[in-house]
Amino acid sequence: MSRQWRTRQTLCALTGSLAAAALAITPGPARAAAAGAPAPPCQSWTSTLPPSPGAGDNEFFGVTALSACNVWAVGSYRMTATGPLLSLAEHWNGTAWKVVPTPNPGTSINFIRAVSAFSASNVWAVGHADDSTLILHWNGTAWAQVPSPSPGAGNDLNGVDAISATSAWAVGEFTDSSSQEKTLVLRWNGTKWSQAASPAPGAGSVLGAVAAISAGNAWAVGNFFTSTTGKTLILHWNGTKWTQVASPSPAGPGIEIALDGVAATSASNAWAVGTYSTGTSQKTIIVRWNGSTWKQVPSPSPGPEPSLFGVAATSASNAWAVGGTGSANKTLIARWNGHAWEQLASPSPGNSSSLTGVSATSASNVWAVGNFSSGGPLQVFAIHCC
Repeated sequence: MSRQWRTRQTLCALTGSLAAAALAITPGPARAAAAGAPAPPCQSWTSTLPPSPGAGDNEFFGVTALSACNVWAVGSYRMTATGPLLSLAEHWNGTAWKVVPTPNPGTSINFIRAVSAFSASNVWAVGHADDSTLILHWNGTAWAQVPSPSPGAGNDLNGVDAISATSAWAVGEFTDSSSQEKTLVLRWNGTKWSQAASPAPGAGSVLGAVAAISAGNAWAVGNFFTSTTGKTLILHWNGTKWTQVASPSPAGPGIEIALDGVAATSASNAWAVGTYSTGTSQKTIIVRWNGSTWKQVPSPSPGPEPSLFGVAATSASNAWAVGGTGSANKTLIARWNGHAWEQLASPSPGNSSSLTGVSATSASNVWAVGNFSSGGPLQVFAIHCC
């Protein structure tokens, strides 16, 4: 399936300028936390409009939050409707969003798909520039390109996760000599990025996201094709090598499926989310790792063409998945409450809107980003739940 088909807690006071530009959505009655008890799940989503610097389409695809006052969102934009695709990184400082300059080594395409922050001075963003992988690093002062392997004729990175200054993973796909898509896994060892061997069980093997719990425990998710249908793909890193782990897939021929997001909080709690199509219908898919197996769990699928693109989790009882309702043109947010996934009310600006990424530092600090249109070029937006 083409990637194009998928179309630490420090709270700060939100200022009046944010409130003036925002719309609050309250999904349920407020619940007070008992003294000394963990903070309850966030109660309301507040929508803001970060800068959309291009006269053409502006798009966010990933977000990472270090705190309520330190958030990065990444994507791409065009200065004109047909101009080159340029990389986009924006930073939230607790008061306002600001565009931060990023390298654009590609002549026509510079695309950032994902971002991960280990600290305020150690942030990674990945994507592709023309036909090569693109990895950018924030050192606390500026974004700079870091050399990265590009083993194929076409190379793309879709996910990244940094767990320390000397350990990070980036995943995606490359096109081999027979024009087949193969999984691509890159590893940062504190000095350089290098390619790690990774299973590619079928044609069109693609990795969409990665989540690491420790240096010896990481998950990467995506999809591949057999001769008759699409399948989910989940890989596990055990500290020595990446191996494929059995994962549920809807049955039937001709299915298109992609797992686009993954999150893990412990060795016995991980989530992967995505979308599948049978040709006549489209639904969301959510699968969970319980320490021994991946199992599909019921997930909200509102609208005629619902999709899930990202997931974040803070504990076994708190997780969020985001996406959109397809031709219904609304955002989609679902929350895991420890027992079931429930759809939440969420801002849907413009005539058409969707959420593409989500990040959480605690049950009471969640950020999501996405894109909307009011009839013209796409614009970016962000929402915060606290």
